[in-house]
Amino acid sequence: MVLKPFRAALVAALAASAGAGVAAAETGDAPNVTTNACEKRTLVLSAFPAEADAVLSHTALDPSPVVVADRRHFYLGTIGGKKVIVAMTGIGLVNATQTAETAFARFTCPSPVSIGAVVFSGLAGGGARVNIADVAVPARWTTDGGATFHPVDPGMLAAAQALSVDLESVVRLIDLKRAPRLVVGGDGFSTDNNNGRAFPCIPNGGDVFGCQPCSAPDRSLFYTGNFFQAAGPWLKNALISNLSIASTANPAFDATDNETAAVQAVADAHGTPFLGIRSISDGAGDPLGLPGFPFEFFFYKQIAADNAARVTAAFLRSWARV
Repeated sequence: MVLKPFRAALVAALAASAGAGVAAAETGDAPNVTTNACEKRTLVLSAFPAEADAVLSHTALDPSPVVVADRRHFYLGTIGGKKVIVAMTGIGLVNATQTAETAFARFTCPSPVSIGAVVFSGLAGGGARVNIADVAVPARWTTDGGATFHPVDPGMLAAAQALSVDLESVVRLIDLKRAPRLVVGGDGFSTDNNNGRAFPCIPNGGDVFGCQPCSAPDRSLFYTGNFFQAAGPWLKNALISNLSIASTANPAFDATDNETAAVQAVADAHGTPFLGIRSISDGAGDPLGLPGFPFEFFFYKQIAADNAARVTAAFLRSWARV
């Protein structure tokens, strides 16, 4: 019976070897197990340089902030402690749609950064219940004059309703002699006169028609944006219709602009929460009595851009999600 101890030892050795093999296999497999490190950020869009610069003034940029996709520039940073992607769409529905689509194509898992929410911060013509420098956050948006509406994200809207923001009331030494208000709810309308064409930016064209934010970390005098691609078709198909614009305001809507609802449509298609924040640059409440658009727009655009950005920053600080 001398073999019994030998058999026992052999069985024990084989069992230990098998266990070690399983352990080794498990250990060897571990490096192949990956986790999803895709970081969600809020995409914060504006249409033209004055709007984007106001947003960037609240943004702490990442050490390497610039991401370029399809000739469009995106800036990574934080606003109010929330991770953001800031970008300028360009003016009009087509530019807004294309920039939003580019953003969703570029910032998507499994890349390191993805889009968890979208906010549009900018200017608008004001309706009957808002004044210049007020900030409107409509509950729903339309592109067809009110035939159909699309609601914004209810959680984002509720967070906006809870905000209390000190807004600027002095522009170029002119005191509005009232405290601008934050008006949450109501309707917004996005439209343009570009006849389905992209509005061309103008290289080094200033804080309205320029191709980059003036404070962009990668600003270049040689950057031409979409000018060479868009100028010809726009001049041929949309110049005359744009010369006929008499007003950007519609009394039926708290905010009338050229981009918000187009971006919302892209966000909705991706199942992503959306909110539009628009400060009034032209409409009622002008202490100077300027003759409407475009005179009011060019005089009050800066205070409106600043107030929209203030509300955007306050919203991001307070919103509990992305």
